[in-house]
Amino acid sequence: MEYVRKVLLEINGQEITDFKTVTEGERTLRVPVKLMNKTGFANVTQRPTVQVDYIIPKSAPEFDFDSVEDGTLTIDYDNGTRITYGGICTDKIGSVKYDEDNDAVKQIDFIVTGGRVEE
Repeated sequence: MEYVRKVLLEINGQEITDFKTVTEGERTLRVPVKLMNKTGFANVTQRPTVQVDYIIPKSAPEFDFDSVEDGTLTIDYDNGTRITYGGICTDKIGSVKYDEDNDAVKQIDFIVTGGRVEE
């Protein structure tokens, strides 16, 4: 069995691949709407979010996530399937988790303004 192997964030031509985990946020497609004699639904505007755990490098400067605007995040499944998020911008820089046995990771939350495309 093969698994997702590569996550790439590209900002102004610079590629960042130092991610331990990536979490795609929930996407609400429809909401219920009360009608006179039944319940219907309405489509909602997609507001995708992505959260990554960034591995803090030991021998290189840390990437400046404060400046991320209009980036591209690509999740490559290594089987020809790719999901690309366009218009990535940093929403929140979260806590850093230090672990004696593992890498130190920082949680970064992104807002997606350009949409989600599955290829």
